[in-house]
Amino acid sequence: MMSIFNEKLEQIKNDPDQFAAFNSNTSTVVKAGPGSGKTTVLTLKIMQLLTEKIKAPRGLACITYSNEAAKEFKTRLKDYGFQKRENVILDTVHSFCISEVIIPFSSIYEEGISLPLDIISSNEKQALFSKVRDDLGISPQQVNLVNMDKERNQSIGVNSSVEMQSYDLALQVAREYELRLKELGKVDFIEVVKCATNLIKNYEYVRKCLESKFPWILIDEYQDLGKPLHEMVLTLYSTTKIKIFAVGDPDQSIYSFQGAIPNYLLELFENRGFSSIQLKTNYRSNQDIVDASSVALNIDDREYRAGTRLGERAEFHFVSCDNNLSDQFDYVINNIIPECIESGIPFQEICVLMKSGEDIKSLSRKMENMDIPFCVAKHDIMKSKILLWLRDCARWKMDQSALSFTELADFWLKILTSSGITLTEEIKMAEKKLLFNLLRYRIQTNRSLNEWLNSIFTSLELLKLINHSDRYKNEFEIVQNFLSNSKLFFNNDIEKFAEVGVPQNQVTLSTRHSSKGLEFEVVIMLGMEEGNFPDYRTVNDAEKLNEQRRLFFVCISRAKRVCYLLMSKSITSNTRFGERTHPKQPSVFWRELYEFNSSLKE
Repeated sequence: MMSIFNEKLEQIKNDPDQFAAFNSNTSTVVKAGPGSGKTTVLTLKIMQLLTEKIKAPRGLACITYSNEAAKEFKTRLKDYGFQKRENVILDTVHSFCISEVIIPFSSIYEEGISLPLDIISSNEKQALFSKVRDDLGISPQQVNLVNMDKERNQSIGVNSSVEMQSYDLALQVAREYELRLKELGKVDFIEVVKCATNLIKNYEYVRKCLESKFPWILIDEYQDLGKPLHEMVLTLYSTTKIKIFAVGDPDQSIYSFQGAIPNYLLELFENRGFSSIQLKTNYRSNQDIVDASSVALNIDDREYRAGTRLGERAEFHFVSCDNNLSDQFDYVINNIIPECIESGIPFQEICVLMKSGEDIKSLSRKMENMDIPFCVAKHDIMKSKILLWLRDCARWKMDQSALSFTELADFWLKILTSSGITLTEEIKMAEKKLLFNLLRYRIQTNRSLNEWLNSIFTSLELLKLINHSDRYKNEFEIVQNFLSNSKLFFNNDIEKFAEVGVPQNQVTLSTRHSSKGLEFEVVIMLGMEEGNFPDYRTVNDAEKLNEQRRLFFVCISRAKRVCYLLMSKSITSNTRFGERTHPKQPSVFWRELYEFNSSLKE
């Protein structure tokens, strides 16, 4: 019987570009469009390196954008037969910087950061930023938090030749903010990456240690990770023997508010020292959807082609509702979803894309009232490894065959170790037994989610451990907020909590930005009015409008076959003059796709 690894390997042999990326033995950049199999290539590459090229105790690091992406890599590698070993890191950029650079080396060199890390909370950060801005006599209209953080991201390194316009007032605020942040003895996530980058750039010993441990560093979603990481990669490439394998798509760069722009990936792709490979075959969508994606980018010469669903035609539906987003919600619930179910499309193949989390809350309430099962894509708990672990504990509580208790216990030991607790073999066994008995006992009860969480946190003293952890303290605020609001989440239902991120027969609700990485038979886009999408603040700014186009491209390319676009003919909003109703026209994105659809019918 062929293993999953060998089966996937045989598949990519049919795609010359995928196979070339898999076989690369030098630093490589892979531009990978939607549905092009980049996660498959990346995970196969990791398996190949660890089984054929990198001998223990050396390993590799795979840096991803999010916790859920890291978890997906671990799951896939396990399916391929990966055996856990030391010095193999599959984690987010922040976790890599903390665990592999800051914790081992910050006590050796003076880089203005001390352990344990004291991560500033989002509320504290906003308050400090506002105080700095006010003290400097700068108005909120002149500089906001996003402006400042963009400036801070640009202020590190000289390896990159990408030029970015600097904003003097934002730079002034950034410098004062960072001084006061250090005076408080705190850091934020930008400081974490900048500190790690400086340690690597400034000290040969740090570079040599990383080189001996990680002969390869692989990076997923490179376009999302910003200048500090880019400078780190360029430094490692030019000053060590570490080989870089970077994967990304400049057309899916949609996080400029976090300092991420497509230019860094493009600079790497054009670097003559790297092998450059482009994956141009889409194995998710039919050719009509692939072509519509090019329309979204306003590009005529994209050479992407469909590698599946050949000969199939896409469906594009354009729906004009009467008033407000609420009418669009009603149309989705009363018309689109029933039509999909009637035509044999299951709930899990339907996704509704909206502008904001508030829109999701409004639609979710209506869907609850109509007993339509739904889940929220990339829920806030995905930002926390601790909450993901608790989610998995709840899954194990509901079904012990769903996952391995050993993995739950291993993570529990990591929490203890990161909190300064020395673990002998005897203590490890005792802690595993404590966790097992605690979770097994709770299976016998039918408590609410709130009661279950409280019992876990009390028995394990979990908040105290997180607060003293050098690795997980940055999650303290997220965990605390979740605990205090747990009654509001998932109707206080443990089973619903256990299913977060594991949708089963549920319609997916997502913001446009959170849809990246997802795929569905049917994608429903709401709020397609002029001034809404693209946002009215971007239409006269070419750079911002291009990012809105990339966001539209991401939305379209989530679909395999069917797209719905909905808009309302009038929108009522509260203004400083009171409630006002304004007539609305379809947005330029709607019009362009409508014209494209008309051309398909000719």
